[in-house]
Amino acid sequence: MKTVLVLPVFFCLVNSAPKLRLTPQFIAPPSLLTLPSNATSIRTDISDSFHCEGRDYGYYADVENDCQLFHVCLPVTYSDGRNQTFRWSFICPEETVFNQEMFTCTRADEAIDCAESPRFYELNRNFGSEEIIGEVIDSVVPSTPEPHYLEEATALPDVPQGLGRNLSKRGGNKPDLKKQ
Repeated sequence: MKTVLVLPVFFCLVNSAPKLRLTPQFIAPPSLLTLPSNATSIRTDISDSFHCEGRDYGYYADVENDCQLFHVCLPVTYSDGRNQTFRWSFICPEETVFNQEMFTCTRADEAIDCAESPRFYELNRNFGSEEIIGEVIDSVVPSTPEPHYLEEATALPDVPQGLGRNLSKRGGNKPDLKKQ
């Protein structure tokens, strides 16, 4: 008899478990820099003053650290309306700095002046932009010739097609393959 009573209670608990899922009220992002253990061998005096609050998703040179460090900022809006910003920090290899204009670590003589980096923070707004993607694709992939050039180069022979006969039997239009 006890089994008969316990079984329905167990079934109800298992069935309602997905609805009882606990969601944390606030998950604090890590406040410490997430740098590799050898970071101080590249730069001894690392400042942790950079903050991502109020920034768009993107890569940001850390001017306080002479652009040897850069950060990835990710603002998140949860379904309940809460906002949270995550930050990941990276250090460039020895003898390189983060070039904010190119979003990569380069030699200092090939990079923009570190003090000018904040002027290029706005480039982060282009992440995911269709215009930028289109411009990049257009510059990499050669454009196709205009359709009228294609028609001249690939004239189709006037050969009856099996599909055209089937369409005309069904009352459909027979495709016109002749060049006009």
